[in-house]
Amino acid sequence: MKLALAVAFLLAPGSAQAPSFAPSEAPAALRQAVARADEAIRAAACSLEREFGEGDPDANAAQCSAVNVPAGVRYGRTSARLRNPDNAPPRWARAYLEATDGKKAAAVSPIAFDLGDRVGLLRPIEIRKRCLACHAPLGQVEKSTREWLASAYPKDRSFGYKLGDLRGFWWAEAGKAP
Repeated sequence: MKLALAVAFLLAPGSAQAPSFAPSEAPAALRQAVARADEAIRAAACSLEREFGEGDPDANAAQCSAVNVPAGVRYGRTSARLRNPDNAPPRWARAYLEATDGKKAAAVSPIAFDLGDRVGLLRPIEIRKRCLACHAPLGQVEKSTREWLASAYPKDRSFGYKLGDLRGFWWAEAGKAP
C-alpha cells in the first residue's frame, strides 16, 4: 500500500518521473538489469559493513562472500539530507528521496525505475546504533566528531536522526542489455 501511494505520487500528472515498480515485481524484460543493480548495491553495502563492523560478522561473511559489482553498473549512496555533496542523488531518484525523507526505514520499500535504456534501483538505508555516532541530533554527537565533520563537510545536513530512521538510499543503474 505504501509503495503504491508513493508510485501514484511519483506518476501524478505533470510528473517527469520514470515509471517505477517494486524490484520483486519487475517486468520480465527488466529482471536481469534489476538483478545486476541489486548485486552492485549488495557488494557496496557489504564493503561498507566490513569497514564499520556492523552486524553479525558470520552472517555478513555468508551474505557477502563472492559478491562483486557487475561490470557497467553505476552505484552509490545518497540522501535527501546530504553530508557529502559528491553523493547527490541521480536525477531519476530525487523525487522519491524527497517524498520519503523523514520516514522510518521500515516504512519505505525498495523501488526500481524504468529509465529507458537502463534500470535504476533504490534500497533504503536504516539508521542503526553505530550510525548515531555521526548522525544523531547535533548536541548528542561527541564534540571532537562534530569538529571533524564541520571541517570535512562544512555544508553537512545529516544530523538529527533517530534509531530506525531512513538515512537515505543505496542506488544503482544497470543497462537493460548486459
